[in-house]
Amino acid sequence: MSKILHALEHRLPCPVVSLGATESFVLAQETVLTRQQFMGHAEARTANLGLQRGNRHRGVRFPNFAARDALAEALQEVDIIGCNLLLNDLNSGQLTKKVLEYYNIAPPYIFEAYVRRVIMFSQKGKFEQMLRGKKIILVCGYADEVAAALNKNLKKSLNFNIVGTIKIHEFEEIPRAKKEIQALDFDLALLSAGLNAIILAAYIARVKGKVAFDIGQGMESLITGQIVDEGNFLNKTIGIVNLLKL
Repeated sequence: MSKILHALEHRLPCPVVSLGATESFVLAQETVLTRQQFMGHAEARTANLGLQRGNRHRGVRFPNFAARDALAEALQEVDIIGCNLLLNDLNSGQLTKKVLEYYNIAPPYIFEAYVRRVIMFSQKGKFEQMLRGKKIILVCGYADEVAAALNKNLKKSLNFNIVGTIKIHEFEEIPRAKKEIQALDFDLALLSAGLNAIILAAYIARVKGKVAFDIGQGMESLITGQIVDEGNFLNKTIGIVNLLKL
């Protein structure tokens, strides 16, 4: 959060993204994993369901080598990347490490990706400072809902202005999303769009020179005011109390 606040204050580009299991599988296609390995995995089956919201939304279909290459290129432009550090199993943290090594990606700053689920609560002061007085765009499939909730709950006290809502569900929608983003004047972009958020965050920093924060499922918390933990997954594997301390 301190890096984000510094970038906003000094009007510097700053993309902050997270590389989770899905993104790692995208990068692993015929690099770290064979086609048989990634197409036979549950992650590919989940992605190919095409769900558009929730923790099973992926925003990509397998195989997708265009997404792989675009994602790898975007990550080369990012200095701050969230990874699964506390959940270090074969399908998340360990695979992420392998793909980062394969693509020779070594970001200067790494954080626990699941912190994004709680950061608006655990670092409430800094999170609200990030929003205060800013021109903001929201990039996700349910951006209008987020805008309505933020305007209702926080606009009066923080005096921000949501200047754009860009809806995106799938990788193939990125060219249209880029055109919409290019036309807007803003200070801060909040994104939640799976791997597409990484690609767009890098684009926003490079082309618009702005701050882009991929908050993932934390976007839902801006609507509900509650920590997202579908099926009690986080509490059972990491512990929400532990995340709140980070």
